[in-house]
Amino acid sequence: MKILNLILLLLFFSCAKNDKKTHSNNKHTASVLKNTEIETFHKLRKLFCVGDFDGDGKRDTIFQYNFSKLKKEEIINAPDPAKNEWENVIKWFMDQDSDVYLAFNKKKLDTLHLGTAQGLYCLINIGDNNLDGRDEIALVVDNLDFSNLNSCKIYSICKGKWLELKQFNINESAFDIVEDAQTTFSNIPDYLEKKDDKWYYTDNLENEKMQLLKIEKCR
Repeated sequence: MKILNLILLLLFFSCAKNDKKTHSNNKHTASVLKNTEIETFHKLRKLFCVGDFDGDGKRDTIFQYNFSKLKKEEIINAPDPAKNEWENVIKWFMDQDSDVYLAFNKKKLDTLHLGTAQGLYCLINIGDNNLDGRDEIALVVDNLDFSNLNSCKIYSICKGKWLELKQFNINESAFDIVEDAQTTFSNIPDYLEKKDDKWYYTDNLENEKMQLLKIEKCR
């Protein structure tokens, strides 16, 4: 019996060593063994979005940044979640005291701070949905957690400040594209899609069919 238990234990650790997280499908699964060091780094995606976000009739550009409050500089390279234990990736960003935010390229308009995260899955201009003369944006934060449940949040510049006007639940599996990790999403498959020049959405937790997206005006 002792020999059998020893064999089973060796088999367990042999399998555990090959349990590497991948960003596409195993990112949120707790691994058995933890590697205390970061093995591989990669360049972070830096998404941007173009539109008239302040209603002055001119095109604006907003860029995504990830800033290290620890080093007082932008994070350019970070641990690759496909080649490192996810727990270690989380710890690395936490230790950096990272801050994901959106900022305009030229204008001195409000900066939208989104907190500590790996980045954004998507940053989409959905146009002037509420007909207030300003384009809205839809985004999904790549959270540092162990869940595939997430939410799409829609923001607009209201009285000079970013304001969240709507959010709905999604599943991060919508962003699972193994072939091209650098894919830029112009919609969220099965959750936020444009048809006949109109945006439709569905909430992952309500299990409803696609419905017309309606955004309230700023209050």
